[in-house]
Amino acid sequence: MSKRCTIIYATESGTSQEVAEKLSRDLISYEIKPKLIDVSNYNKIELPMEKIVIFVLSTTGHGEVPDPMKPLWNFLLIKSLPSNSLSNTKFAILGLGDSSYTTYNFAAKKLYQRLQSLGGIPLLRRGDADDQHDLGIDYEVEKWSQELISKLLIIYPLSPNFNIDNIKNQLNKSKFNIVIDKINENNKDIRYQVPIQFYRSRLNVNKRITDKEWEQDVRHIELDISECKNINDKVLPPIKYQSGDVAYVLPKNPTKRVNEFIELLGLHSNWIIESIEPIDKEITQSPTLIKLPITVYDLVRCYFDIMGSPRRYFFQLLAHFVTNPMEKERLEFFSSTDGQDDLRTYNQKEKRNYIDVLKEFPSIEIPFEYLFDLIPPIKPRPFSISSSSLLNPNTIQLTVGINTYITPFRRLFRTGLCSQYFTSLNNNHDEDNNIVPIFIKESGARLPKSNETPIIMVGPGTGCAIFRSFMQERLYFKDNNNDKLGNALFYFGCRSESKDYYYRDEFESYLEKGIINKLSVAFSRDGKDGKKVYVQQFIENDSDLIWDIINNRNGFFYISGSSGRMPKDVKQTLLSIIKSNLLKIQDNNENNIDEVVNNYFEKLEVEKRYITETW
Repeated sequence: MSKRCTIIYATESGTSQEVAEKLSRDLISYEIKPKLIDVSNYNKIELPMEKIVIFVLSTTGHGEVPDPMKPLWNFLLIKSLPSNSLSNTKFAILGLGDSSYTTYNFAAKKLYQRLQSLGGIPLLRRGDADDQHDLGIDYEVEKWSQELISKLLIIYPLSPNFNIDNIKNQLNKSKFNIVIDKINENNKDIRYQVPIQFYRSRLNVNKRITDKEWEQDVRHIELDISECKNINDKVLPPIKYQSGDVAYVLPKNPTKRVNEFIELLGLHSNWIIESIEPIDKEITQSPTLIKLPITVYDLVRCYFDIMGSPRRYFFQLLAHFVTNPMEKERLEFFSSTDGQDDLRTYNQKEKRNYIDVLKEFPSIEIPFEYLFDLIPPIKPRPFSISSSSLLNPNTIQLTVGINTYITPFRRLFRTGLCSQYFTSLNNNHDEDNNIVPIFIKESGARLPKSNETPIIMVGPGTGCAIFRSFMQERLYFKDNNNDKLGNALFYFGCRSESKDYYYRDEFESYLEKGIINKLSVAFSRDGKDGKKVYVQQFIENDSDLIWDIINNRNGFFYISGSSGRMPKDVKQTLLSIIKSNLLKIQDNNENNIDEVVNNYFEKLEVEKRYITETW
C-alpha cells in the first residue's frame, strides 16, 4: 500500500510552513510519505482526487484566509460545486492563531465547515493552536499532531518489524545540503542583498516623540520610498499604499549578539554559503529569504531568528548534538510531555532566546546544516502606517513603541528584536544602518467610501497610527477637493499629558480645522483629581452621540491598539450603549435583549462597520 497524503500550508509570515515541515518529518518517521506543498503552487482541481489532505493555515486581516490561499478559497466557495465533490477525500485542518483576536482561527473554522459541506470526511477534530497559551502554539500543535498520527496509523498500519521506540532516538536528516567555501573567505565582493519580496526603503527620520526621561520610548519613523531599489539595485516606482495599510519591516539581529552566536558554534564570519539545496524537495522548499552567495555573518545577522524564543522541537533536536550526558538528559526532559511545566518556567516565562540556551549547554556540537532545522528565519514585523500617501506620496511614516521588559527571575533587561533594530537605525550614508527592508499589505481597515459617512476612532498609545493616516487623508480631501466631511470622533489615550501625548499639536490642529469634530484624550496616570481615566469612560459619556452615529447615520466604529484589556473594555462599553438604546424600543424586552444586542453587533461586523486592528 502506498502510504501517502498531501499537506498544504498557507502562510504569510512563515509559521505555517515551519509547522507543516515539522509535521511532514514526523509522518515520515511513521512510514508515511507526505507531499508538502505551498497553497500558492497547488492545483485546485486536484483536491477532489486527494485521498487524504491536511491543511495548516493561519488567519489574516478580519478573519480571512492568507493571501496565497485566496484563489483556492474562492474556488471552494463556488455555489455550483456539488455537495459530494469531496466525498472521497478525508481531511484534517490545523489552524494557527492568537485568541486575543476576535477572529481567532476564523480561516481554519470556515475551511473546516466548507470542506464538510462539500462532502469531505474529517479525520479528526479541527486543531486550534493558540499563541496566547503558556507554551505558545506548540502545545496544541504537538497534541493535535499526535492525534492525527494515531488516526493515520489506522489507515496506514505500521509494518510488522517497525520499532516505535526508535523514533525517540532517531535523528532525521537535515532539511538541506549546504555547500560552504571556507577557503576564499576574504572575498570582499560578497554583500548581503535584501530578499526579493522586499523593497529597500531609506531612513529619513528616527525621532523619539515621548519625553526623554519617560519610561516608554516611542519613535516617529519616516522611510523614503521615492527611489526604492529591488534586489538587483533597480530603482522602482514609489510604493503604492493606502490609509489603513500595514508596513512589514524585516529587522536584523544586533551585531554583538551575531558575533556571540558565531563564536559559540565555532563558525567563521567570512565563510561563504554557496548553495542550499533541499534533501527532499517534496517536503522542503529552498529558503526564499536568502540570496546566494552569502557569508555566515550575514546569514546569522539577517536570516536566523537567534533572538527569538526556542520552541519545543529545538530542545528535542538539540539533545542529539550535546556530548555531556547530564545536558542530554535535561534537554530530553524539556522535550518530553512530563517536562512541559519545567520548560515553560525555564524558557517561555524567562524569555530565553536561542543564544541564552546554547550558552547553558556548552557541550553542543551542531553540524552547520542542522541550523536550518533548529532555528527559524526572522519574521517581518507589521506596523500600521501612520501617514497618508495622498499627503506623503514619497514617504511611509510609522509610530513605533520600543518594546523593553525585565525577565521575571534573572531580572535581565531586554529589548525586542525589532525595537533594537529601530533604535540602531540612523540617517547617515551607511547602508547597513539606514536601509530598511519593507513590503506593504492591506489590513482590511479602510475609511468609508463616502467622506460624509461619520466615523468613531479609538486608538490609545501607538494605536493612534492608523487614525493619523485617516486624518491626513480627510485633510487632503477637504483642502484639495473641498469635500464635505462627516463627523469624526477620536478617542486617544496615554499615561501622561506632558510625557507621552504624542502628535498633540497635529491632532489639535485637525480639531481646529474640522478634520475631526471631537478629540477626547484619556490620561491614565495624571487625570483630573489624580484619578485614572481610560478611553472607554469618554465613550460612555458620549453614548447618545455614539448611538446616533452607528444606528441613525450608518457610521463606522474603529479600534486600534494593544490586544490586552482595552479592546475588550471598549467593546463591552459599546455593547452597553447598544443594549440601553435597544431597550428603549418597545418591541424589545429584558428577556431577549442579550440576543437582540448580539444580533445587532454581528450585523455591524458583517457590514464591516465595527473594525479592530490589535496586536
